[in-house]
Amino acid sequence: MTVTVSTEQVPPRDRQAFFADAVMQTHFRHDMTFLEGPGPFSASITTDQLGPLRINRVLSGPAHVSRTRRLLSHDPEEFVTVGVHRRGAPRMLAQDGRETGAMRPGDMVILTSYGPYASVYTEPVEIVSVMLPRPALLVPDSDLHGLTGGIIPGDEGLGRLLSPFLSRLADTAASHTPEVGEQLARNVTDLLATLCAERLGHDRIDAETAQRALLLRIRFFINRNLAHPGLSPESIARAHCISTRYLHKLFQGEGMTVSRWILRRRLEECRRELDPRGPRTPTVSSVARRWGFTHLAHFSRAFRAAYGMSPREWQERSSLPAPGWPLPDLPEQGTAT
Repeated sequence: MTVTVSTEQVPPRDRQAFFADAVMQTHFRHDMTFLEGPGPFSASITTDQLGPLRINRVLSGPAHVSRTRRLLSHDPEEFVTVGVHRRGAPRMLAQDGRETGAMRPGDMVILTSYGPYASVYTEPVEIVSVMLPRPALLVPDSDLHGLTGGIIPGDEGLGRLLSPFLSRLADTAASHTPEVGEQLARNVTDLLATLCAERLGHDRIDAETAQRALLLRIRFFINRNLAHPGLSPESIARAHCISTRYLHKLFQGEGMTVSRWILRRRLEECRRELDPRGPRTPTVSSVARRWGFTHLAHFSRAFRAAYGMSPREWQERSSLPAPGWPLPDLPEQGTAT
């Protein structure tokens, strides 16, 4: 569920204290000093939850924000936060005594809740912060310590993928089912671990991390190409310069075959579009074609097997059960179309 708090809800004289409390509720405790701006202070925070991830979109006026050692003991739960700067830039940012220069839109920074840091915003800023529990990130503390507080360019290396992905994820978080949210959360933690390995030097990326990164790229490729009827294990393997046999080996740890994973993702997208709570009422056949199904009868059978009702019955229901049902065993049928 999306939660938005805005200083527009309170009188101007109460806005700074209101926002400081909102930051404490959505992130953790900070000392905040608000700087003079051209008009009344204005800020907002929009929060979504995707599995274990907490995603915040923050708009703030000029301020000095610090997390001192005095405050660390007040928040015993440990988080790692990835900040993506969309607009404006901190003039100074530090963690564990290290300082960096100004950040450009798209640049990222990794911070931890158990280390002190400070930042100064001399102009209005827009930030996306993605918070995940420290245990979810499989990066040793010694390696993570070497990365916190440093600027990660959004136009270099894996930053070119992760920065726009996190920014887009913040804009679309509310539209995902709990099942898809959990999957996206796993993708984010995998990408972040790979980014950490990349920043520490490519020789630090072990075989397991490289394999997970390849699997993540394949998932992105599949999601981008679900609408193509010709999407198949063979076409996916060719696009990634690997054998079909190795592709199937990668998916063994996923608990399903490649074709079944394609089928599940197509059905999830069709179910989302056919949801009667959506803004439009498309036809079943148009939705099926849009997501790569070439045979309407096969689509209807697969949909019923997955969700216990036909696509039309799902579309016409006025009282819907919670989404996220598991997909039962379905027969493999070529390219899952």
